[in-house]
Amino acid sequence: MSFRRKGILSFALFIGICTIVLLLFVSCLPSTHYGTEEEADAAAPYLITAAGGQQELPAVQVDELPAEAEPVTVPAAVPSALPEALPEAVPDAVPGAEPEQDSNVGTTLFHPLSEDTKPVPSSVTTNTYVPIVPPKNTGKTSSKVSIPVLNYHSVAIDPGNIVVISPDKLEAQMAYLHDHGYTPLSLDAFIRLLEGDTSEKAPEKPILLTFDDGYLDNYEQAMPILAKYGFPATLFVSPGMTEQDGYLNWDQIKKMQAGGWDIQPHGMSHPHLPKLTADEQAYEIVEARKQIEEHLGTKADIFCYPYGERNKTTLKLLKQHGFRYAFTIDQGYATNEQSPFLLKRLFVNGEEDLQAFEAQLLKRK
Repeated sequence: MSFRRKGILSFALFIGICTIVLLLFVSCLPSTHYGTEEEADAAAPYLITAAGGQQELPAVQVDELPAEAEPVTVPAAVPSALPEALPEAVPDAVPGAEPEQDSNVGTTLFHPLSEDTKPVPSSVTTNTYVPIVPPKNTGKTSSKVSIPVLNYHSVAIDPGNIVVISPDKLEAQMAYLHDHGYTPLSLDAFIRLLEGDTSEKAPEKPILLTFDDGYLDNYEQAMPILAKYGFPATLFVSPGMTEQDGYLNWDQIKKMQAGGWDIQPHGMSHPHLPKLTADEQAYEIVEARKQIEEHLGTKADIFCYPYGERNKTTLKLLKQHGFRYAFTIDQGYATNEQSPFLLKRLFVNGEEDLQAFEAQLLKRK
């Protein structure tokens, strides 16, 4: 064999040996992928737990996993960890909140109300402020109607307490109204006049007498005085306070109704409505009406705000539950240019004399 041929054979043998060594080396390396079905199952992807549920991620390489794979909790605020957006949970009602309809969710949501619980006239929305303008061709007029509504509370002897008027002063005031041509109205007659109903001739000096809270002395003192002059009145009661000491019971309320008194709701427990949640306000308003209607068999859809307090939620609830009117303690005559839910009244100060009472009637038009 020639030297040249020997060189070629030696080179080929060297290449062959190198190839075999390389193959042996590669076969000794650990496998970097799962090759069997069982191994693929063992490499199942993680389940990421979030506020809205679980999402599956694609399989990853085994050398990227910890020794013992466990679910990993991911905050819901990290959307990048989820391939698709999770459904948002409907928030719970927030205490002291007003309802607002969310068209996407289809449920009633609640948002915090202002911490200021004082009545704020500017909070009335356009939808709530609906002046009492009668439709055309109904025999009603749209001209301005203005009627004084007197606001009384307790009738007793309690010097220094302005919300309590003595029986003698109440007697003097009723005599004044009688002698000066005033005509106290039933609640229905008041509403007809306010709505401009001309089917009956309006009295020259109409007036509405209202008593708040349902004190026992309204039955013992006020009713006999008003009966002396044949005057009707409207009583706003809190049914949850009936039967308590100092307050009327249902038998007495029924006798007052029979004597020409209209009975209407003043909240179940005389609460500060703006401090309540929407559901609590609804109960105070609707349950008071329900109990009055069940006990007396008459409509009770004219509300009076306890303490004169209300907020946007209160107004929405009154409208939602079919109330027709609501009285405030805002000072002035009630007119058909006011919102039906913001009718004004004249507070009767039990410490003032008859001259002050007369002056109040004449200047508040």
